[in-house]
Amino acid sequence: MNYASAVQAVLKLDETVYPAIMAEKRTGRYCVINVLVFGILHALFSLHFSEAVLAAGQSSGPVPIITQILFIIIGAAVAFLMHAGGALFLWVFSRGIGGNTAFLPVYFNLGISFAGLWPLAPVLAALQAGGKGPALYGVLLLASAYALAVIFFGIKSASGLSTARMGAAMATAIVFVTSFMYLWI
Repeated sequence: MNYASAVQAVLKLDETVYPAIMAEKRTGRYCVINVLVFGILHALFSLHFSEAVLAAGQSSGPVPIITQILFIIIGAAVAFLMHAGGALFLWVFSRGIGGNTAFLPVYFNLGISFAGLWPLAPVLAALQAGGKGPALYGVLLLASAYALAVIFFGIKSASGLSTARMGAAMATAIVFVTSFMYLWI
């Protein structure tokens, strides 16, 4: 299974693709690629939507190329930190409900599932740059629901939980992450 067909299967919510990727020993590679692509996409869209915000702190003119490169590198690094934190939460709650006790399958499957977050990158960047409106919030809702569905099947495959138990684990993880975000912001 090549990378393009694996990503298509992931995006079609095919839970059987994860063991196939693991059997071909491409799990780590696909995980890193998908998380990296999400980080770069988000950084590029953030640069696009907030170029005026970045330029406001400097003298007139475009944002220097070195600043743009650093912004993209930092965006990729943040995506990997987000991936590791999300994997830890999902592993703890899926394990707590009786799932597989190994961390790495959850970690890698979440990374592979980051392909479902790709459509969310421009929406998040637009919101972070100050975008508003019902259309943007509607797209945010749809893209978020789709991303959660892709992640759900990836983690379900890794944890070996039933649909109901995985739903409970995912809901608990979402409540905890949302609570932390609320307290942090």
